Amino acid sequence: MTRAGGTRAALLDAALAVFDERTYGDTPVAVVADRAGVSVGTLYRYFPSKEALGNAVYRLWKERLAERIAAARPADASYAATFAAIFHAFVGFAADHPEAFAFLELQQHESYLNVDSRTASASVDGMAVEFVSQGQKAGEIRPGEPNMLVALVYGALVGLVKARRSGLRLTDDDLAAAEAATWALLDIRS
Repeated sequence: MTRAGGTRAALLDAALAVFDERTYGDTPVAVVADRAGVSVGTLYRYFPSKEALGNAVYRLWKERLAERIAAARPADASYAATFAAIFHAFVGFAADHPEAFAFLELQQHESYLNVDSRTASASVDGMAVEFVSQGQKAGEIRPGEPNMLVALVYGALVGLVKARRSGLRLTDDDLAAAEAATWALLDIRS
């Protein structure tokens, strides 16, 4: 990695850590620069504003989440099996990257997200809506507005991961039960 790439990566890592501790809205850029071990002027050479920094962190982690979910989707599997893979990819991402999950899913971003960040977010949402729509056409997912069904499942997933972050300990059996309960929100047979 080049020094410039290393500095940029250090700034993104520092920003994520500080945003997790303080939230985006409560973070002065000087704190991010200090955490990264650079001057504020150096930070502004890489990111011309706090909003640019926040968008870069948001896009980086939203794209990583989308890649993880896309990679987990099995080819030619039932909708229940595909949902299980997506469920475990989402929960696994949150366990592997708790700061990124908290930043993406537990903070408000509407005031500063730019078009590219909104597009990255819409990509994840679009995958979920497409999954539900296709499952409805195949007769495996219950009827209903796909965006509403995605919101119900998404709320359950975020709530589960948020509870784990707050100290809830889940065994493999607990996760299997949570997966089944969440799938029941979509399953046409439920």
